[in-house]
Amino acid sequence: MKVVTFKIDEALLERIDRLALQLGVPRSEIIREALLNFLNGGNVRVSRKNYIKIRHVILT
Repeated sequence: MKVVTFKIDEALLERIDRLALQLGVPRSEIIREALLNFLNGGNVRVSRKNYIKIRHVILT
């Protein structure tokens, strides 16, 4: 498995950490699952900077 580094808003990271703590799983598992759920639903576009832009990721 590869390690990926990216920037994330502090408030979103806090939400991810709370959910990870609730579920008893690592933060990375929450992020992987959210990305997989999003990618399986489509609606991904690549910007001019060759970044993938994600419009909405819903964390429950």
